Amino acid sequence: MEYLSLQSNQIQGLFPPSICNLRKLEMLDISNNRFSGVIPKCLRNIISSLVMVDMGNNSFHGIIPDVYKECGELQGLILNGNQLQGEIPSSLSKCQSLMVLDLGNNKLNGTFPHWLGDLPTLQALVLKSNKFHGPIETPATYKSAFPGMRVLDLSHNEFEGHLPRTYLQNFNAMKNVVKNRTTPTYLSAGGKYYSVTIMVKGRDLHFLKISVDYVIVDLSNNRFEGEILGVIGCLASLIVLDLSHNSLTGQIPSVLGNLSEIESLDLSCNQLTGEIPRSLAGLTFLAFLNLSHNHLVGHIPTGTQFTTFTASSFGGNPELCGIPLPNKCEHPLTPQLQVNGDGDEESGFTWRVVMMGYGCGTILGLVMGYVMLSTGRPKWFNVIADAGEHMIRTRKKKRRYVENLWKHWELLDYAVVDLYISK
Repeated sequence: MEYLSLQSNQIQGLFPPSICNLRKLEMLDISNNRFSGVIPKCLRNIISSLVMVDMGNNSFHGIIPDVYKECGELQGLILNGNQLQGEIPSSLSKCQSLMVLDLGNNKLNGTFPHWLGDLPTLQALVLKSNKFHGPIETPATYKSAFPGMRVLDLSHNEFEGHLPRTYLQNFNAMKNVVKNRTTPTYLSAGGKYYSVTIMVKGRDLHFLKISVDYVIVDLSNNRFEGEILGVIGCLASLIVLDLSHNSLTGQIPSVLGNLSEIESLDLSCNQLTGEIPRSLAGLTFLAFLNLSHNHLVGHIPTGTQFTTFTASSFGGNPELCGIPLPNKCEHPLTPQLQVNGDGDEESGFTWRVVMMGYGCGTILGLVMGYVMLSTGRPKWFNVIADAGEHMIRTRKKKRRYVENLWKHWELLDYAVVDLYISK
């Protein structure tokens, strides 16, 4: 027997030890049943042939047996939704073909298994809703960890310290947007589509199969602190980013506006400060945004997507103002300085605009000069010059009146902008 699937029944009792006699078994799926007891160590007898193991959503308890020293063919190991305890067995580092590892919704503990970074084909790592703790540190020997990562869910644990900069920098599979596939490709292991339940757009969604283009990073509900790293802006293919319910500080990086494919962004329940970057208003696919319960200030940017969000997306920030909040802004919007790719600050009125104006004026002046010299100051030009002189005399008489009006111009300008924003 090479394929055994008993999934989604109501089978009870212990793991059948006779399965360990199936020396050619490649696919074992007993998920979504009522199996209990411990996972037997006799699995080491068949682990060398197994390509996919799914024992998720049962009632197994105890530790994960350390039987993976000869798991060279194993592509998927799914043990989520049980009551497993202890640490992740280090022998999983021998599974060089592993693509999916889902141990979520258990009672596992210990620190982050950094040695999993050696697995070159690992695309999905789900450790959510366990008892993992401590900082996520990168050993000095790991220079290219998790290069193929597409789904990372470490939510609802007790991880602490700063966000893992080195790991995020190495997520090369998340950096490039590839949309030239004629047919959709789904994440699979051993020929079986990987199904997963993840938090998307503020609610748990179950995917029977998930596209390889659906890139997810969920580090929510931990104890991370420090600033949101700008390197996240390089993960251009991100669809879901959830950093909510941590202790993150500092400003929201404007480079998050580079996440052109993102559909769900949740930074709520942190301690973020400063203004909301206007670059976020340009994210055309953003369907869910939650920046609530921080310390953000100033105007809410205006943009096509931002007009679709409700007040709940921005609530809990007393110093935020503008639509859709009831707080009206007292002052008009002022240009925000943005940092370009070279590290220089730019605003809406830049030196490029000035140079364009000088260029146009220079060309016009050259043309007029050529016409005047070639025609010897024709009559029509004398008429234009006399009219210009008359206009100058008239404007001198009105200068004093204009100077008085000028004192009130700034107030008038503010009033017009406020009226535009309120509309």
